[in-house]
Amino acid sequence: MRFLDPTNDYAFRKIFGNEKNKEILISFLNHILARHGEGLIVEVELLNPYQAPHLEGAKETILDVRCRDQKGHEYIVEMQVLKKKFFDKRVLYYASKAYSCQLGQGEDYENLRPVIFLGILNFNFTEDSHWISTHRICNPDSKEHKIKDFDFTFIELPKFVKKEEELSSVSDKWVYFLKCAKNLEAVPGVIWEEAIKEAFAIVNQVTWSQQQLDTYERRKMALMDESATIAASFDDGKAAGKEEGKAEERKTIAKALLQNGCDVTLAHRTTNISIEELEALHRELAGSKTH
Repeated sequence: MRFLDPTNDYAFRKIFGNEKNKEILISFLNHILARHGEGLIVEVELLNPYQAPHLEGAKETILDVRCRDQKGHEYIVEMQVLKKKFFDKRVLYYASKAYSCQLGQGEDYENLRPVIFLGILNFNFTEDSHWISTHRICNPDSKEHKIKDFDFTFIELPKFVKKEEELSSVSDKWVYFLKCAKNLEAVPGVIWEEAIKEAFAIVNQVTWSQQQLDTYERRKMALMDESATIAASFDDGKAAGKEEGKAEERKTIAKALLQNGCDVTLAHRTTNISIEELEALHRELAGSKTH
């Protein structure tokens, strides 16, 4: 059995943005966002991921998954493989756009509902050592949380290092699925939750048509092309950034390339990281297949 990579944007939308499988998205949100009691999500309405600009010439956005729960709270779920400049500003832009689009002309502010951004990142973004962190607008001194309509939660996949036998919660199992499914040959025995089993079934390669596999591969190649473009932009602006930061960015790109099937030689030409370093990184990534 071979599983495709859930972090591929086409596969990700197939898992979490499918009208027929909304229970998968509900399970994911409830466990990752620790929803329970009155906060439990029991129903979601999938929304159009295309955010049209309000004004002519303004920026349009296409989100991975966008939905609304039974209370009207809106969720943006984004899978981000490559680390891009100004990612923090993009997050704020997505959330504020979703918030402002809730009101039509003449409608009252009381109709506005919270927006929750959930980002699954294949790179380190925060200083927090834990793999998941939530950020809110609070008073820095008293920690008072008065402005409550924005929540930002980030899953940083490189920080998740648990092995199969260490998975102790459903949220652990969901993140293990996202990070490790592509390296597994069977559904781990510790996973008995129906929603996660269904997610595994969705990324089982044998269930995909040739047309779907072609789309999946095109998205995979597009990611490699984007990685190369980002690497080239570093070369064009050497005087603008610090070498240490560039090295970290190149390593992030190299990891993405190797994880998506790129060979060491091409990764070397794209990132200018030495063959020896890339081979060591490749061995490190290969070693994680057993986790």
